[in-house]
Amino acid sequence: MSRQSTTGLKAVLHRSILRIFGRLPKAARRFIVRIITPSWTAGAVGIIERDDGRWLLVRPVYRKAWAVPGGLMNRGERPEQTVRRELSEELGIEVDLAGEPWVIYDSDLRRLDAVFRGRLAEGTDPDAIEIQTPELLDVGWFDPDDPPQLEEEARDVVLLSKRVREGGDRILLR
Repeated sequence: MSRQSTTGLKAVLHRSILRIFGRLPKAARRFIVRIITPSWTAGAVGIIERDDGRWLLVRPVYRKAWAVPGGLMNRGERPEQTVRRELSEELGIEVDLAGEPWVIYDSDLRRLDAVFRGRLAEGTDPDAIEIQTPELLDVGWFDPDDPPQLEEEARDVVLLSKRVREGGDRILLR
């Protein structure tokens, strides 16, 4: 079997497993994540903004709505490295991050997310971004004040962003 066909088969299998995972009830998905991760999950996401103010959003295979790009941190990885790695792996793009991260802390879900703001690296065409992973179904740019249907974590990011714009705290406690 050629390397290309092996890679294609792995992508199909990966996407199939994620779709099955996405069809499980939310409680079952959380249970599975808790089995394979530490007692808390730590992640990082990026609010990548265009000059016109629209945000980059992705639609994962394993979710029913749109999300802010990012993912779980690898052991020993810094949050800003996580955002850059995820965007590179999933969309093939480089970003310039700005400022200190915001934080979403959810004690009920045992979840901690660092939220970074950034822009595409110079010379990147925002309309030419293509999905590089079987984990995603779609990618697009949306007005943060009128987003499409969002997953819970993405709604938290939008809420925190509005709070910060109004001069509020950069930490969202759930």
